[in-house]
Amino acid sequence: MEMLKFEKLSIMMGAVTETDSLRETVKTILDFCDAEDLCEIIICYADRATPETMQVIRELESEQDKVPIVAIQQKRPFMGCINDAIDISRGSHCMLVASDGALDLTVIPQLIEKAKLEPEAIHSLSRWMKGCRFYGYGRFRKILNFCAQKFLAVLYMRKLTDFTIPVQIAPTELYKSIRFEETGFPILIEMVLKPIRLGYKFTETPTNCYSRKEGKSSNSTKQTFSYLRVALHIRFMSKEDILLTGKE
Repeated sequence: MEMLKFEKLSIMMGAVTETDSLRETVKTILDFCDAEDLCEIIICYADRATPETMQVIRELESEQDKVPIVAIQQKRPFMGCINDAIDISRGSHCMLVASDGALDLTVIPQLIEKAKLEPEAIHSLSRWMKGCRFYGYGRFRKILNFCAQKFLAVLYMRKLTDFTIPVQIAPTELYKSIRFEETGFPILIEMVLKPIRLGYKFTETPTNCYSRKEGKSSNSTKQTFSYLRVALHIRFMSKEDILLTGKE
């Protein structure tokens, strides 16, 4: 079997109400990443995307130079935009990022360099490594997130610091082979926990976390508790049930 190599990265993001933060997210990626390392930037927009958001998307499409900006309308409901983007990703690896400015994306080149050295591993960002800072993050929400990390570290017996952030470079074929069951926000934890259950190696790179700069999140503290249900479900799934094909 031919060894996996890092060739190019497909970056995926969703858009509903974001405008300035969407434009800034794309600009940051293009400014800090080598165009030769990027296959495309996929923007999957919801049918309820605002006219202002659509205008920014069209502007980004028209301004593209060395890196294609691919805009697609979401077909699957709720968080199905992730599956829609994965389906059309053409890079050897892909990465989901938020378009709301909640994370420091200037560290993406560090992840790319790691992926070049270990293309079969998953290279993730972490908000809980030494030196990381949270800005505009509620105290209760931060404590809840911290406790979740400790719980998942014990449940999955992995020495990771951040299990709930799906901003990671992963082999595209891995994502395409996984049976994602969730249609809401818990799909984000599926993107981390199912590769862990399949035995993939993870590396972590620190990043700062910010409150979203624009738009209103559809997530909530109440919905966050549904992550626990999904985490327990995945922990006791067979590997065959995790994969669409029943094969690793």
